[in-house]
Amino acid sequence: MWELLCVIFFSKMTFHQLPSSFLSTALLFMFIFPHCSSVEYDGARIFPTVKQDEKVNLSVYYESLSDTGAEFITHDLGKVFEKDLTSIVNLRLIPWGKAQIVEPNETIVCEHGEDECYFNTIEACAILAWPDQPKNHFDFIQCLENRTLRGPIRDRKEAWLTCCKDLELSPNFIKDCYESGIGRLLELKYGDETLHLNPPLEYVPWVTVNNKALREDYEKFVEYVCGAYKGGHVPEACKSLSKPAESDAAGVTVSSISVCYADEASELEIDQAN
Repeated sequence: MWELLCVIFFSKMTFHQLPSSFLSTALLFMFIFPHCSSVEYDGARIFPTVKQDEKVNLSVYYESLSDTGAEFITHDLGKVFEKDLTSIVNLRLIPWGKAQIVEPNETIVCEHGEDECYFNTIEACAILAWPDQPKNHFDFIQCLENRTLRGPIRDRKEAWLTCCKDLELSPNFIKDCYESGIGRLLELKYGDETLHLNPPLEYVPWVTVNNKALREDYEKFVEYVCGAYKGGHVPEACKSLSKPAESDAAGVTVSSISVCYADEASELEIDQAN
């Protein structure tokens, strides 16, 4: 039934063929009917994406404006798209980190202030814009995170618009997502997921492989992905690696990697958000 609703609503158009004035409604429809984001369109035909149970789930919980997170995304995480590794990986990026939800109005307060909240939301909108094209939303997020490493960003909107321009991606969907409030709803959803992690997030980036936390061993994620993979097709990236030790439910503890701990962060100015 939901496949038919998606087809009727989008009328053979891809998201970026929709007129700008129509995007807010499309975003709301996708939020209500999230299955639409897992459907591929080819003219009048519709193809639900084949779910490959043997793929390894690689999740990265992070926050914008964090040097450790930006370094990992900019310099390391791109390995997912090298040597056919992406063929066995379901990559998820969750831009929330150590942000907090303050009642009674569900105000979102971020460690690095309003700029972090802004870029977290923009990146959440990028993920929604290209849900079945992880390379697109990863390249956009990598571009934006790389810009934050260069120093303070004076024009927030210009920063992400430049990434869209450099990558030849339409900014309209992201713009409407942010301005319509859908981005905020996405962030609240990411926040709820992050706050219910087991074990709890201790620092960023917080990387899990099939829901097992790698802790400070996160830079070795390729080894753990290859070790967790049980399928027959072995990508080139895994052929030269030996299987790492199995991690327990709490993940692996290694102390050689620099991370940003939650209890080392500066105290959030909650009162300023009210």
